[in-house]
Amino acid sequence: MRGIPTQSRVVKKVLFIQHGDVDKPGLLADALSAEGVELEIRHPYLGEEIPVDLRCFDALALGGGGQSAYQIAEFPYLEEERELVRKAILADKPVLGLCLGAQLIAMALGANVCRAEQRELGFFPVTMSASAVSDRLLSAWPSPIYPAHWHGDVFDLPVGAECMASSALTPNQAFRYGRATYAFQFHIEMTAALFEELVDDSAADLMALGVDLEALKKGAERVLPALKDTAIAFFKAWARLTKTKNWPLSM
Repeated sequence: MRGIPTQSRVVKKVLFIQHGDVDKPGLLADALSAEGVELEIRHPYLGEEIPVDLRCFDALALGGGGQSAYQIAEFPYLEEERELVRKAILADKPVLGLCLGAQLIAMALGANVCRAEQRELGFFPVTMSASAVSDRLLSAWPSPIYPAHWHGDVFDLPVGAECMASSALTPNQAFRYGRATYAFQFHIEMTAALFEELVDDSAADLMALGVDLEALKKGAERVLPALKDTAIAFFKAWARLTKTKNWPLSM
């Protein structure tokens, strides 16, 4: 009698959903490669299908993008992503959201996402919360940190989530939900080169707003290298959550 097949795959896989040509995984890809974790990227904005079988990946990451999380009529795949987030959380798979990705996680958990009173664009201080100080993945982060901000929407804190960071303009900059779901309104995956690419791609819109493009690029070159080691260490630790179900939440 044939036995039940067992899963023999040792290499873990993270599914990354990319929302635009310049919205790349950045430092997340570097960290996963260093951890020996496979990264699969899907591009739903180009018509690629979003997987529905949770067995094809061990963790889920959602990147930023020019869409708004509530623009379901214009971008129907965003609802598919929110459903995938819900399924992944219920299956206790690590989930990570960056900017738009964080907003999609918040909505998947029942929280509101809406236009911010003021766009947050540039490099501004983010203060870590008391919960972050005791969080095993975030406790080593300096406070304040100066990440890249690029958003015009904000999210409310989902019920049951813990706020991990805030800024002067955005009270909810980051949260953790459960054991392994982390959402960041800011861009910890960003490198100076990737940020410059983002600025160039949005040059016309930024100039219409009176934004100094060169000042933005110089800010990225000045600020982002200092955050690289912190971001890489976090992404590595998050990836390791795929390998254990008994990771304690706090120090």
